[in-house]
Amino acid sequence: MKSYDVLLFDLDYTLLDFDADMLMAFEQLYRHCGFDKLIPYTPAMLELYEKHNNKWWERFEAGQCAKSQLFLGRFADFLAETGFSGNPAQMNEDYFAFLGQGGVLYPGAEEMLRLLSNEYPLYIITNGNAGTANTRIGHSGIGSYIKDYFVSEAVGAAKPDPLYFEYVFSHIPGFQKERAVVIGDSLASDIQGAQNAGLDSIWYHPDGSWKNPVSVPYTYEAKNYGDILRILLP
Repeated sequence: MKSYDVLLFDLDYTLLDFDADMLMAFEQLYRHCGFDKLIPYTPAMLELYEKHNNKWWERFEAGQCAKSQLFLGRFADFLAETGFSGNPAQMNEDYFAFLGQGGVLYPGAEEMLRLLSNEYPLYIITNGNAGTANTRIGHSGIGSYIKDYFVSEAVGAAKPDPLYFEYVFSHIPGFQKERAVVIGDSLASDIQGAQNAGLDSIWYHPDGSWKNPVSVPYTYEAKNYGDILRILLP
């Protein structure tokens, strides 16, 4: 196994349970907007929102829309399909406020980071929202293991764009591409981004993880945190 000096971890669906945080945030938003007075909240409403949200994220990762269009488009489409009245921009702002209250870790994530942080400097690379990433990392309790984190919104580019990774490289002291590895669940953003940037990668895809729409070469694969530890702590 190749040895590394720097680990670049994706955040959502790799360390943090975004589904749990999103469920909480969306249900709070639904009630905050008063939609529950028209149609009682059910998981079907979350599924409807997720359909539009995933569609817009796929467009964004394919370079077909800007982040601002994604944020507004998903709520505009949700309103159009449900017939509810609302302001997509305000809904997006409120949603992020609720999302920022989350930070649910997957079981075993903290222990893995604790063990790895004894041997490596750890960094977070995420396409999330800058404000919510900060608070969610804080609420999760993993901040003490992380040297720094890079959020696409603050960077001005997003995975898998090489410009995003160039920014990350320039902000890590003594960074060497051949001595770093990306660990993430998304082939479209994490693994494709690693390939675009000339980095090794560990594709993390536990059982039941969301399906990736593309096929991208990766260096290693891991189906659980134990696999990641075996790769990095041989």
